[in-house]
Amino acid sequence: MKKRNMPKISAVILAVLICVFAGILIGKLKENYDPEIFSENYISVDEVKQELIFTVYSQEEWDEWFEGGKKDYLTGAVLDELLKRLGVSEQIDFSEKRKNAAVSRTEWNQVYAQILAFLDMEQSVKKETLLVLNRMEMEDQTVLVTNQGDFYTKLQNTYFTDWMSYDVYIKEDQCIGIAQVSEQEQTIENAYLKSCQDEKISFLFAGAVYEKELQERWISCEPGVCDLVFRDGALTAIKTKQDIIQGQMLSYDDSEIEIEDYGRIHHNGKLPVYQTYGDVSEKSISDVVLGNMNVAYVTAGKEVCAILILQPADIKNIRVLLLSDDGTNTRSDVYLKCSTNADITCGDETKSAGSEELLHPADTLTMAPGKTFIVKPESEDGKIYLCNGNGTAVSNGYAGTIEVRSTENGYTVVNELPLEEYLYAVVPSEMPSSFSPEALKTQAVCARSYAYMQLMRADLAAYGAHINDSTSYQVYNKVEKTKESVAAVDATCGQVLTWNGKVVEAYYFSTSMGYTDTAEIWNVDDPSSYGYLKKACLNQADADIDLSDETAFSKYIKSSADGYDSDIRYYRWFATADLSDKTETVNEILVARHSISPKNVLYYESDGTTEMDVAAAGEKMGAITGMSVEARSSSGSILTLDLTYECGIVKIKTEYNIRKILGCMVKKIVYADATESENITMLPSAFSTVEKQEDGTYLLSGGGYGHGLGMSQNGANGMAKAGMGYQDILNYFYQDITVETIGEMEGKETL
Repeated sequence: MKKRNMPKISAVILAVLICVFAGILIGKLKENYDPEIFSENYISVDEVKQELIFTVYSQEEWDEWFEGGKKDYLTGAVLDELLKRLGVSEQIDFSEKRKNAAVSRTEWNQVYAQILAFLDMEQSVKKETLLVLNRMEMEDQTVLVTNQGDFYTKLQNTYFTDWMSYDVYIKEDQCIGIAQVSEQEQTIENAYLKSCQDEKISFLFAGAVYEKELQERWISCEPGVCDLVFRDGALTAIKTKQDIIQGQMLSYDDSEIEIEDYGRIHHNGKLPVYQTYGDVSEKSISDVVLGNMNVAYVTAGKEVCAILILQPADIKNIRVLLLSDDGTNTRSDVYLKCSTNADITCGDETKSAGSEELLHPADTLTMAPGKTFIVKPESEDGKIYLCNGNGTAVSNGYAGTIEVRSTENGYTVVNELPLEEYLYAVVPSEMPSSFSPEALKTQAVCARSYAYMQLMRADLAAYGAHINDSTSYQVYNKVEKTKESVAAVDATCGQVLTWNGKVVEAYYFSTSMGYTDTAEIWNVDDPSSYGYLKKACLNQADADIDLSDETAFSKYIKSSADGYDSDIRYYRWFATADLSDKTETVNEILVARHSISPKNVLYYESDGTTEMDVAAAGEKMGAITGMSVEARSSSGSILTLDLTYECGIVKIKTEYNIRKILGCMVKKIVYADATESENITMLPSAFSTVEKQEDGTYLLSGGGYGHGLGMSQNGANGMAKAGMGYQDILNYFYQDITVETIGEMEGKETL
């Protein structure tokens, strides 16, 4: 009997031994498990939760689900439950494990790939290989600085080692998991090698300087753009890029750069820009001043892969986009003629054109797609005219050159000319030449400062221009240069306004109402960056008074004053605003302005505090029933205008938005000299009362013309007549500014 029981006893002993060994193994794993260390033997629950953020469950729901006795690392039992929760347990191939056994990283990767295939229909999770260059810890996550860009991660910082490569899972800008340590070579593309000597390399990449000790001595390399190849934490190759071309940059967009004498060359959108003079540093493409900077382009495979700024900008020329008659950037067709003989260039072809010969660039550009048609007078005093198809000039003459480009929306026309020559035709277009010489000088300095700032910014680089010729920037060549404008520009040659060592955007406007204002009226994010714009009192007899109170402002604006520009008809005006049948028009303006700057057009429920969804506001709010001023600046400009609807309130900020809204309600404005304007689209200024009358209309008593920031042009003329010099006038309108000359300003920045 005892012998017959031996097999049962042996089985029991074997089971016990298996349990003991399993317990030992699990204990060993538990001893070896370290949530701070990346391991191939297991994967932490925290990492699994991160990798599942693409599913229908939120992070909070996964946190709750994984609580309740589950281990810190993924086990077979938890994985089985997980697949059931996701509804894919029947579809996914997974070798069953004992419920307490850890799932290795390799096993999880195989399962996770199948989960993604079944559930990530939008393919939001990508598998990438990254070379980690640096890690920066933040409050609740880490920034991984890699050769492919920066990625945020909530994984343990200690999972990663600098200079090692990893196969990772990426969702948008988040690294949500690690598949494995990669053994593949990874390349840092288009870095700038500063030095490689004494078993140490130093290079610039993505705005940071990196230094790394090398495992072996490398042959010394010259500084320049290169690809650096790493594997297993070690540098394996330096691939220098020596194909370089030079030329002025004429335009750029997301895919192409136009280079003088080379035409348009493709780039991949990731274009590093390195300043190589002085201390080598990384810049952006916006730091390249179109047409005014010595620039080199590193090329590879018929595309530009890096830009080298070799010298500071030498500001000589400005590039102006000439708008069409309807104010758009492109034209359906272009005809030109020149007052003298001219050279015509298009790509590699050059020909001559006679004086007054009608030119039709489209004929040439049709045969040379992607090229630029350039007209340059042979004589320095030659002028180029825009014409109609019959050859009749439809513009004033333009100095410099004219460039015509063909785009999918039509033709663009750019006028390149010397900055000072440009100002000859800006000053009379912005200020009458009959004004006092000192006033014209202030206009020249302000216009030059504004143009200089736009030159450095190049908002219109995609069109090959710094600015356009409209009021969006500065009005140009609508009035031809005069002897007075030339004298004012020449007398102030090169002079600009600086504040705190930077060139300023010297705003100006037509006429004050007795005071100028600060950047508060534009609801800017950082008013301190506009500290040079101050409240200036132009009334010779008045002291500075606070006009933020409705009663004080109403009393002031309805009284007469003796100011530097009080003789101008715009100094005082009044109008009647009628809300009747204006709801639809107002709503259209509000929607348009909200799309441009949502923070300046705010929709609320009737309580005035609960924000309303903009998309539903139009139908829900009903008709406009009233309006009132919520806040004013100390100079009296409306800061916030409240429009009351049947079922809601809209709060409107910035002087431009307020002028647009009030302007559409007005049929006629009467000025101080009893002259009138009808069918206006904007109120002359935001310095106005909004007073409800017995008949339901609103009295708008106001003053001034323009935004009210910086220099009043008519005020400057009044000061000049009173004997003030142009520098005194500038200091009156702008605080703590210095007049400096461009040629003596190396290293100056723009605001």
